[in-house]
Amino acid sequence: MADGPDVDRLRGVRMSDAAIDAFLAARGVGVLALADDGNAYAIPVSFGYADGRVYLVYFRFADEPVKEAYSDATETACLAVYEVESPLRWRSVLAFGPVERVNPDRWDEVGAAMSDNAWSPDLSSIGPRRGTVRTYVMPVEEATGLEGPAYASGGEE
Repeated sequence: MADGPDVDRLRGVRMSDAAIDAFLAARGVGVLALADDGNAYAIPVSFGYADGRVYLVYFRFADEPVKEAYSDATETACLAVYEVESPLRWRSVLAFGPVERVNPDRWDEVGAAMSDNAWSPDLSSIGPRRGTVRTYVMPVEEATGLEGPAYASGGEE
């Protein structure tokens, strides 16, 4: 298929490292892709972001938490974060890194990042929370981002 004007309009422009950091800090929600021995598992997540690290909090509602098992087995996770306003006004970032459990002595660090930019669902309909909370951090080792031409040019469609 030949590149034409329609393809050029939609291709997107690479985001700078500073733009990627700002986008991750502003969004607070994405899809975390994990893997265990060739089996993929992707979950919608709310996250905090600070200083090149993604912070995750898992609420444990089941006896066998799949998120934790996959997080512990994954060597390199991928966090996909995006927003779409129109065909020319969109942004997406892929961030890669290991997912590591956070010790309780670092929970203040996690709480600060989550408070700053994570999206928090209303869990009141679930009833009283029983069980535990597990916290993880993903140091971002690599990140790439693209934005639609309307963002890149700062103009309108």
